[in-house]
Amino acid sequence: MALDTVIQAIQAKGKAEVDDILAQARAERERTLSEVRDEAGSALADAEERAKQAAERKRVQELARAELEARKIVLVAQKDTLDEVYQRALTRLANLKENPEFLRALLKANESEWKAGGKVYSNARDEAVVKGIVGRTYAGHIDAAGGLIIESADGTRRVDLRYESILRDVWNDSVREVAEVLWPSRAPKA
Repeated sequence: MALDTVIQAIQAKGKAEVDDILAQARAERERTLSEVRDEAGSALADAEERAKQAAERKRVQELARAELEARKIVLVAQKDTLDEVYQRALTRLANLKENPEFLRALLKANESEWKAGGKVYSNARDEAVVKGIVGRTYAGHIDAAGGLIIESADGTRRVDLRYESILRDVWNDSVREVAEVLWPSRAPKA
């Protein structure tokens, strides 16, 4: 019987060691699984945060792109309106009742240019008025809404007094004021 007791004691000790090893293995497995779950949770949270940030960046970019496109549309519409205002102003200049008086005033103000043998050009509609003032220095027609071109006697200098040129100069100097009248800014004036 002593042998049976020794065998049983060895078996009991072996079973206890097996149970202990299994318990340690289960504990190690749970610890490893817990670490993996924590890492996976952290990785998932990081991925979610990166996705949220990317989505927010994309939203901001799309919003900025849409705002820029809206500004472009508004600017194009404003430019078209300014172009229309410019063309209307030029048309009104060309059809003014006071056109003969304006032509006389332009010729008087630039008399030194054309009286010294220079040449004067006008559009066909204004030929009679201009020719009546400058006589033989009238040189012919130009394509213009109105106004004059005066060329020096030697042909080296031209004074462009066409309504288009005068309006363009005035327009370039005052287009901001015209735009402000059409579209008052919302900013308070200082």
